[in-house]
Amino acid sequence: MLIMARRLKSSNSSFIGLAAFHLARRFPTPHITLIEKAPTIGGWVHSERVRVHDGGRDCEILLEGGPRTLRPGSKAVLELINLLNLSSSILTVSDTSPAARNRFLHLPGTHGLVHIPSSLPALLRSPLSRVLFPAVLKDLVTLHRNTLNVESSRDESVDAFLTRHFGPEFALKFGSALVHGIYAADSRVLSTRAALRWLLWRKAAGAARVTEKEPQEERYDLGHIEYLMKGVSVYSFKSGLQTLVDALLEDLEKRENVSVIKGDPVAKLSRTNDSRDFELETESGRTIVSSHLVSAMPLPALHELLQNSYRHPPSSHSTAHISSHSLPRSEDIVRPPLPPFPHPALAFRTHVPGRYYIPQLTRSTSTSTPVKTPSQQSTALPMLPHLLANPTSSVVVINLVFPLRHHRSTLRASAILSRARRLGLGILGTVFDSCALAGQDIQGSADADAPRFTKMTVMLGGPYPSPTPDPSSPMFLPALLKALSSHLGTPALPEPCLVRVRQHAHCIPTPTVGHVERMAELRAAVSQFWGKEAAVIGAGVGGVSVGDCVEAGRRVGLDW
Repeated sequence: MLIMARRLKSSNSSFIGLAAFHLARRFPTPHITLIEKAPTIGGWVHSERVRVHDGGRDCEILLEGGPRTLRPGSKAVLELINLLNLSSSILTVSDTSPAARNRFLHLPGTHGLVHIPSSLPALLRSPLSRVLFPAVLKDLVTLHRNTLNVESSRDESVDAFLTRHFGPEFALKFGSALVHGIYAADSRVLSTRAALRWLLWRKAAGAARVTEKEPQEERYDLGHIEYLMKGVSVYSFKSGLQTLVDALLEDLEKRENVSVIKGDPVAKLSRTNDSRDFELETESGRTIVSSHLVSAMPLPALHELLQNSYRHPPSSHSTAHISSHSLPRSEDIVRPPLPPFPHPALAFRTHVPGRYYIPQLTRSTSTSTPVKTPSQQSTALPMLPHLLANPTSSVVVINLVFPLRHHRSTLRASAILSRARRLGLGILGTVFDSCALAGQDIQGSADADAPRFTKMTVMLGGPYPSPTPDPSSPMFLPALLKALSSHLGTPALPEPCLVRVRQHAHCIPTPTVGHVERMAELRAAVSQFWGKEAAVIGAGVGGVSVGDCVEAGRRVGLDW
């Protein structure tokens, strides 16, 4: 997402690209243009409501194809919720609930789960105490001279950090499992300074251990949201995280000084020779000139765009040109086709028609026509360092809904952390959605004691090879159910009444060792070679969580 303005602009939207929201509040006069490659806004966030049937009962189930919950620690997200008046849509999970307190670890080569203790009495009874007690004692008695902090360029992998503080056995058993849920990455390559940034303040505080708390940050406009978050472990919305994306987009489209372009990727990026403005050309032939530029594109995509701009500089002859003032407010473009549904593996096994609900898509066409004027002579923007420095993880997300007859009150946990095998499916983790956020689903019976559908989400991939069997194979679902049964330590699982498979290619950047230092050099290069009117942000720069993305968007243009 690019955000541009006349004068402000942004491209390739996720939550970060919607920095236009804060820019529009901060600069109500300049025109802001939001340009998104995809036909929808919101990146990997995708909430979908489906209908399932079993035993004469039906239910509307909410499925999340990407992020599913938020933590109350991000004040930037809480501020956004307050500003968009979404407090009535919030669903919270108490930090004392079973869903918050119950986390399990599956170790390769074992059958079933090990409960991760959340209190001292639980630790005393836990089979993991043999690993955890020596680990905690080692950190308490060891003087760590290699303390990471903001002023030092020293960095190490998360695995090396955990080994140094807690010992090799702790790092082996917990390392990757602890980072799978956010980064879908191998702890042996993940940067501690990037992934565990809350440690970086410790030099100023004089801390040497990992039990201290982070100092308070700046003020945020939280309203009463902060009080709603007291005692909350995680939260979401009644209609999923798509609620936040839709509210942001609705707010932007109501603003007179904001235009939103969707489904029209940026093809060339340059700078005019006379006014030193930024000039952007989209694949459809639009040309947009702007005084400021914010790129929230994935860094590899930005690298490719800059390369293409060098190979094919903008032409000086007549082309489609649109000033920021004359852009249409938005374009309604049909969403891309949904993934194969029902899933081929499930259809192969059941041959049962009519058990799946598929949302209908409607087509809408835009009547706006670009204005034809000559473009200005321009020069390609200089290349930037470190755009290809980090790898990315691809993740397969599988939503499973099990029938009423399989309802089990014992499944009162929110997550399984898995140290997956190098071969096979490569399970990163499993979430019991129906335990954590049951309020998102509309049950067919008002009776609280009536059997309910069990909803789970399984994540595969990340640092592991592509799943075997492939998700499109008829053998995939039986293999997945067998692996889950082994993880849960239960007999064979029944056939689910709904399966949704989504494959997210290159969806999460992995900040490797040295990332913080490289990104500092990247920001310095943007300021030096592109000017202070430009900014490069994104999950590959500042952080991959929703909170990181919203915070980055909030800080854009503070010195403009």
